[in-house]
Amino acid sequence: MSFSTDVKEELTKVIPSACCAKAEAFGMLLFGRAFNLREISLMTETKCVAEHYAAGIRDLTGITPTTIETKAGNYKITVPDRADRLKILEFFGYTGKELVLRINLSNLEQSNDDCCSRAFIRGAFLVCGSITDPTKDYHIEFSVQKAKLCDDLMQVIEDIGLPSKRLLRNNSYIVYSKVAEAIENFIGIMGADSAFLQVMQTRAEKDLKNRINRRANFENANLARSVAAALKQSEVIEEILQKIRLEDMTEDLAQLCTLRLENPDLSLDEIGKAMNPPLSRSAVSRRFKKLESIAAELKSK
Repeated sequence: MSFSTDVKEELTKVIPSACCAKAEAFGMLLFGRAFNLREISLMTETKCVAEHYAAGIRDLTGITPTTIETKAGNYKITVPDRADRLKILEFFGYTGKELVLRINLSNLEQSNDDCCSRAFIRGAFLVCGSITDPTKDYHIEFSVQKAKLCDDLMQVIEDIGLPSKRLLRNNSYIVYSKVAEAIENFIGIMGADSAFLQVMQTRAEKDLKNRINRRANFENANLARSVAAALKQSEVIEEILQKIRLEDMTEDLAQLCTLRLENPDLSLDEIGKAMNPPLSRSAVSRRFKKLESIAAELKSK
């Protein structure tokens, strides 16, 4: 199974309170395939989602939907009887005559912890949502058919503090997030605790790996700079030695030239410690600059 399917299977096992059960079922119905007087239906490839959708309708309204498994292996749930469809619509505060379908917020009881909003988002995710395996990428989305419903869903999501964006893809409105922390919070507020821990662990492992890579890149860059500087210093020394003997240099510069030519891989710190007496890194750097000045003077003559 995919990570998205695993998350949905876990979400169907969440046991909501009475108010949240209504909000969750409302989210599933509203964002399913159809929710109007002509048709109430859902098409899904996930069996547990199909069963959860049907159970929500049955438990809340006493109406048992019809479930059919298609030849393609999908599950289609419908409410064939018009009177039953009207009863379901009225249960959630609709008449069936709405020209534009919007979220009826009266189905989301207000509470300090936004429990019904969380349940509603969970229901919407079960029927129109998907999430990418966090080991591959960070991406969660809801695919919505109607623009106004998309706006309403974004508002509910934002009201509980979750940032999201919107785009149009193949005539569907997509509410999505690619932010790792936001995706963790999405999974957490919907109630998929195991998936939440999995994403959090994956994110921690990725962050650690990225820090290690950044450190390695930093160290490699420093090493490359050190090697380049050492080569340049050796070239400067060799230019000087073409015109001046080591014996004719001051003792400290002669010692520095010998150490660099014999140890091209040593850092400035290491050269400073090898000097007699030892020198600081800045002191070694100043002496190399002095050698560069000498080489420049000799070249100009």
